[in-house]
Order: sequence, then structure tokens, then C-alpha cells
Amino acid sequence: MKLFIVPSWYPSRLNPKSGIFFYEHIRILQDAGDDVVVIVSLTHSFKKIFTPNKLLKIRSGIFTEFGQTTTYRHEALNWFPKRPQKTYRYQQRQIIQLFDQAIADQGRPEMVIAHSSLFAGAALSRWLQEQGIPLVIFEHLMHFLKPELLTGFYKDCIREAYRYADRIVAISSKLRDSIVEQFPESASKITVIPNPVDISAFSLASEGKKALKPFVFLCVALLRPEKRLDLLLRAFATVRQNNPDTQLVLVGDGPQRLNIEHLISNLNLQSSVTLTGYLPQTEIAGWMQKCHTLILPSEVETFGLVLVEAMACGLPVIATRCGGPEDIVTPETGFLVPVNDVTALAEAMPKMIIEYCQFDPQSIRQTVIDKFSDHKYYWAIHNLYDEIMNNSPKLK
Repeated sequence: MKLFIVPSWYPSRLNPKSGIFFYEHIRILQDAGDDVVVIVSLTHSFKKIFTPNKLLKIRSGIFTEFGQTTTYRHEALNWFPKRPQKTYRYQQRQIIQLFDQAIADQGRPEMVIAHSSLFAGAALSRWLQEQGIPLVIFEHLMHFLKPELLTGFYKDCIREAYRYADRIVAISSKLRDSIVEQFPESASKITVIPNPVDISAFSLASEGKKALKPFVFLCVALLRPEKRLDLLLRAFATVRQNNPDTQLVLVGDGPQRLNIEHLISNLNLQSSVTLTGYLPQTEIAGWMQKCHTLILPSEVETFGLVLVEAMACGLPVIATRCGGPEDIVTPETGFLVPVNDVTALAEAMPKMIIEYCQFDPQSIRQTVIDKFSDHKYYWAIHNLYDEIMNNSPKLK
């Protein structure tokens, strides 16, 4: 099948980590034989690139990226950061121009997948319907779980996107329920397809790890306020009172790094907390081999991909009931605790130390294979296409 994929954010030379998980969606479809073309229009903040060196990193054109993926890319400065309507109209023009060029070069797609209605889905929805090309919008944004973030113009854009889209995909049940609550007129179009994980990149740790001491907790997250790493550190400080040898490894970077470093110092955790900074996937997988349990204390998650990656290594997990983790974590794979509850987190961690050996790594990994594998994702996309075509004679 010929697919055009249109992410609303995507890796660039200025921000190589942005939307890097989209590569996994693309890889699966390409490896299975689909013809995938990526179309991306990005605008960059003046504050982030106001140096000649960074300005030179902005690029537009046709590139071969991520293996053999043909990517039609347009990047520009965001001239209207406080006027999202103007930014949206500009991106809409650019995306449609890129689409026209891609169709001329590559032929007409059988289906388009837009990642997020803001703004890729909204920019294309009406135009694609006029062209008779089916559109599926994947939603990832946490804004749906925090409705106060979706106001005025943004809600209008989403409503416009959903009106003309053929299907809307939420990556978790909680995200689906939130979308239905806010946009009930589109409820019949919404389904759930979880993010996939590259199981081959995450292998089972050796059986001998169960006997290794000290017990090591791992957290992989952007250092941002909504990840609640402050909560984790306070809970960990409590846990160490009765488990003084326990260690915590924090993998990630972000705007809260200085605050996290100060809190580690204030809680006297310098000897028991390792802060690695950003690491590539291979090194994250390596840490998962060394640690016993992954913990994710977020205030909000639309999915929780790192939980699935850890489970692919056979690790039990601890997560908050913050949206996506409720679809991932079961009593056989770990513990769920309330959001923003340092006491509950401080109780779950020693409980995991005590009960760790009761979890079966093989069974945990099999859960990932059964629910989040390449095969599952590929057939979910193709079944969605068949469903659209069977129910929309005008598209045939």
C-alpha cells in the first residue's frame, strides 16, 4: 500500500529528538512492504535558533531519511509565535504544496496518516476529502487529558479535522474516552491503536539479575514538570530510610535538569541517584538490562512507551494512573498508583523490592509481544484501511 505520513512534529537538525518515535511507525510499515512517503512542515522558534550556526540547520527540500524514506520537508522561522491562526494557515499552505509535489513525483497515495490534528490533520482534512483520499488522524497529545489546554482556536481546528477525517486513532483507551467526551459528534470514527515497540531492540536480561544487589530502580523520562520526577525523588528518599543500599537511575534531559540536580543535593541522594542525561535507544536498553524495575511517576501520559520497552526486557514496572499506563500495566506486570501521591509511590517501591522475584520476565515480555508488536500494528493499520474502503464507496 502507498502511504503518505504527515507528522505534526518530527526530528530535524535543530531538534533531532522531537517525534523520534514516529520512526518506529514508519519502519514497521516499510519493513512489511508498504511504500511510505513522509511529508513534514515545521516552524522553529526565533529564541531557539537566533544564531547564524543554528539558522544554517534549517532545511527544506526532498531528502532520503531514516533508511530509504523519501521525505518532503519544509522548515521555516515561526514569524507569528503568539498568533497560532497565522502559523496554522502558513503550515497548511506549505503542506498542501508539498503534497502536490509528492503526488506528482510519487503518485497518488491510497491512504494518508496524519499524526495529530494540530496541525497536520486539520491542515489536510478538507483538502483530502475533496481529492477523494482517505485520512486517518492519530492523536498523541496530552492536551486531550487536560482539557483546559484546548481552547478556542485549537478546538475549532480539531473539530474541523475530525469533520472530514475518515478515522481517528487514539493511542490509549483513556485518550479515546477524553476525545469522545470533548468531541462527541466524532465518537463513531474513533478507535484505539497503541504505539508499537521494536521488540528486537529490547531483549530479556539474564536470569542472574534477580540475585543482584543493590536493587536498582530506573526512570526514563524527559525532565519536564509533568513527569513529576520531584515526586519520585522524595518517595525514593523515604524508601532509602529502610533500604539504604537501593539505587535510582534517571535517564533523560530537559528544562527541569537544574531543579532535579538541586533536589538530589537537598535530599542528600548524591551517592544513590545517577543522572545520565539523554541517551540513545541502545544505551537505554543497556540500562534496562542492568536495573530491576522501571518506574514512571508522570502526572499525565497519553501512552507510556518506555513502560512497554522495559517490559520487553522482562522488567516489572510501577506507573501512575495518568492515562496511557492503565492500558499497559496489569497485576502480572507491575503496580499502578494514584497520580501525585508521594506516599503511594513510597509504598509501592519497597513492595516491589519484596515481591520482585514473583514476577516472571518471560511472561512480561510475552505480554508486549501479544499487544504491542510490529505485527499487531501493521495489521491494525491495514484493517483500518479495509474498513474505510468498505464503508466509503465513493473512495473506491
